Amino acid sequence: MKPSRIASLACASLITASAQAANVNLPGSTLVVPGTSSTGISFSYSGTLTQADTIGFSQTGNPCLQPGNVYCVNGAGVLVVAGSSPVGGATSFAGPSGSIPAGSWTYGALLMQISGVGTVQIWPANAANGLGSGTPPAGLTLPTTTLAALGFPAFSQANPTITFIVADTAFGDNSGQFTLTQAAAPLAVAPVPTLAEWSLAALALLVGLGGVARARRR
Repeated sequence: MKPSRIASLACASLITASAQAANVNLPGSTLVVPGTSSTGISFSYSGTLTQADTIGFSQTGNPCLQPGNVYCVNGAGVLVVAGSSPVGGATSFAGPSGSIPAGSWTYGALLMQISGVGTVQIWPANAANGLGSGTPPAGLTLPTTTLAALGFPAFSQANPTITFIVADTAFGDNSGQFTLTQAAAPLAVAPVPTLAEWSLAALALLVGLGGVARARRR
């Protein structure tokens, strides 16, 4: 094999396309999830979505689950305005209920559904999200996170519908809403060459230099 051919093959082995996970983008970068809707707010994802893909956003706004704008919660379902439970409290219920499937959910928490895949609660009701605190955060942030890390199983779904809904069993006396704002898209990270790849690069350089020296002797 000619030295130039060897060098070309060695260099080609270094040019590898890294598989970049897709990011789920909110339509218009902002999505309003009404606390009064038993079906939530939905949009279509264009392409094939898998558990390796990512999503990230911040939550503001606090839907209220009881009349008189009380029992208002953050995205984890932790009360920021007292109602039948105190500020910093949270209560749960067992599904199914309407469009909310079987499982244990925190009242008022933000749920994410992917058609044909399942439903997860974005933030758990825990101390990090204000449970037990007298001053729980009104807003929460989901850093760019894989769907697998949110709790979705392994899947591959073409053009799915994504729905966000407030977890509740009766929506008629609710008020308010969550507003979700898109997080900045993650930066693509260039792959770092491995030791074997550096060896191939050195081989390509040596072969190339040898070819130049041979050409000069002719």
